Amino acid sequence: MFSTRDLARGLTRNEWWDRPKNDDGTRRNYFEIVTPNAGWNVGNEASNGRTPKRAIMVNGVPAHTFSGKRLTVTLRELERLNIVPEMKAHPDRVSAVPDQTVNGKTYPAVQYKSDHGTFIVMFDTATNLPARVRTPDWDALEGDSVYDAEFFDWRDVAGTKMPFHIFYTLNGMTICDMTYREVVANPQIASNAFDIPADQLAKAAKPSDPRITPFHWAIRRTYSSFYMDVDNQYGDEGTKPTIVDIGPYISETQGWTHNTVFIDMGPYLVAMEAPNDDGQSIAHLALKKQKYGDKPIKYLVLSHHHVDHVGGMRQYIGEGATVVVGKGDGDYFRRALARPQTQNWNAPDKSKPYNPVVIENTGKWSIKEGNRELDFFMMDNPHADDMQMGWLPDLKLGLVTDIWNPGPPVTASNPNLASVVHAVDKLGLKPTKFAGGHGGVGDYAQAEQVVKAAEKK
Repeated sequence: MFSTRDLARGLTRNEWWDRPKNDDGTRRNYFEIVTPNAGWNVGNEASNGRTPKRAIMVNGVPAHTFSGKRLTVTLRELERLNIVPEMKAHPDRVSAVPDQTVNGKTYPAVQYKSDHGTFIVMFDTATNLPARVRTPDWDALEGDSVYDAEFFDWRDVAGTKMPFHIFYTLNGMTICDMTYREVVANPQIASNAFDIPADQLAKAAKPSDPRITPFHWAIRRTYSSFYMDVDNQYGDEGTKPTIVDIGPYISETQGWTHNTVFIDMGPYLVAMEAPNDDGQSIAHLALKKQKYGDKPIKYLVLSHHHVDHVGGMRQYIGEGATVVVGKGDGDYFRRALARPQTQNWNAPDKSKPYNPVVIENTGKWSIKEGNRELDFFMMDNPHADDMQMGWLPDLKLGLVTDIWNPGPPVTASNPNLASVVHAVDKLGLKPTKFAGGHGGVGDYAQAEQVVKAAEKK
């Protein structure tokens, strides 16, 4: 990565090289220009079709303006790296806070409120330099959280101090470990280094309200190349979810990038997956009400722990659902769901009871109402150790997430798809169709044929 900043004008150009997970298996190269009022991305920063519809082609690569959410996230994180000059420029936004203790060490601290977030700046008493810059954040999996940047290896650069090593954590978990190789002050910068095409600048999104900005969705998904840079967050511009029957008593939300499946067991419903965050769950629950009225949701089954399929779970708990998770996940989810959610702008209705109950599936979890049976099996796969596969025996319908996105014709095998076929064989199931957390409904016989033909070679 190569970053050029004009601190006086608040302009940044970040050039990212050799980033992983491009659509065709190659590495990704792109650059981004960030101004106080707009952002511009040139190159393929996202994989698997996540380039937004508004993108245009520039010199043979896709280019698009930032969403308002990505712009706020980026501006806040740039401020974090320049926090002392920011505070000096806006002393009216600085206030005293109590000393902060982290990992047994106590730091004198101040609070700084910018247009893009609130920072707690902790100082090293030996150097009087920032040791840790914290933001209190919402994380859809972790709940109310603290996001820290720890600054190390301060060096003199043209009369000013710069940290050459920055270590980012969320609630103590590593997010990013960044080291600068070289910092040059006052370099020669091309006159067009920060230019955004005038026609794109005119329609670029302005920064979003930080109180409703999903910082950690954007930060981690951008690092991994899975971020779709749209303010809608759940699907590209202009898309809306619908609810579609995929069997006699089973429906699936479709239209956005991630689905929820609803199984009607007669007296109650079972939901599978609560994708992205509670905002998407609000939309999916509205579709549920449209289809099933006030029928209660008794269980929410989470196929695996990845945040893009569980982040909306609190809305279902607010509806009275018990959460079913995979083997090894029970204690973690109980702790996460016990954390406060004061920063969750899509929190469940406070007038309703909120009592998280978690069941851990250690091998097979089953329910039966009349002639309707629903099973979830733990299964071996390369995607997640806690993966559950659903099974409706009378419909001969399997349910999976991420390891197969059913719907499009299956033309080639891969380790994830092969794990589905191996699990079906191991369990002695006889499915005809599969559905789940992405896509639509797929033909199992075709998938099985492709996998077994590949394994014979």
